[in-house]
Amino acid sequence: MSQIYLTINNQQAGPYEKDAVNQMISNGQVSKDALGWVQGMAAWEPLSSDTFINLGIGNAIKQETAPILQSGKILSKRVEQKDLDNTTSKGRGNFQIGKAIGEAFTFYKANAISSITWLILAGIMGGVPVVNLIVPLMGVNFYTCVRNFRDNGEKMSLSGLFDFSFAFDKIIGPIVVGILISIGYACLIIPGIILTFMWAFTPCIQGDTPDLSFTQAMKKSKALAKGNYLKIFLFVVILVFLGLSGFILLGIGALITLPVAHVALYCAYDQCKSQ
Repeated sequence: MSQIYLTINNQQAGPYEKDAVNQMISNGQVSKDALGWVQGMAAWEPLSSDTFINLGIGNAIKQETAPILQSGKILSKRVEQKDLDNTTSKGRGNFQIGKAIGEAFTFYKANAISSITWLILAGIMGGVPVVNLIVPLMGVNFYTCVRNFRDNGEKMSLSGLFDFSFAFDKIIGPIVVGILISIGYACLIIPGIILTFMWAFTPCIQGDTPDLSFTQAMKKSKALAKGNYLKIFLFVVILVFLGLSGFILLGIGALITLPVAHVALYCAYDQCKSQ
């Protein structure tokens, strides 16, 4: 069996045997979209490619991920639904605040220009009626870019921000969550705090698994937050102060702190789902 090399967090790792790679995929240590290479290949390819499938990589996963059709719409993948059910039943939520923020700065340093451009575009488009509906979609797609960078070192591209696949859920999800949380804060504050830590990871989950409906993402976020409500709320408060701190120097620092705060939230979610 050929020895398999992987790209993990933008670094070459391995070589690994086939069974070891399948175990890493099964455990969530490596995404099936991570790049791999074996001797004789002309270039690195995703582990989901036919080349690796023919080598016996991810065959079981491929069979489980046949899309489920209901009323003509792909709702989710079997493996993702299974993971969603497992997460809901067990509950997770372990993450390190300092580590999440540190990983966010690592992403920003490698994708500074694209991150700043995303922030500026979102700010401009947010002030234009109708067009501002694209802003939440861009926010979810931004998290997809963060996922791709963390999984296989793929640099953030501006075209990725305008991916309109599953656009309805990407747009409606953040809007619904934002409205419900706002209503919660209007109702004596406490309900808003509860909803904040329950649904804080919702846009991150949508960016990580775009084919989940926004209601499924909300359900998974609630499950991941279980047992760590206060820690997540504290983390959100820290991120708010981090984001606002950038406005001290005429707002210029916000070009750093706001993207970093967003990425840190995804990094915390990524830690939680790996537990």
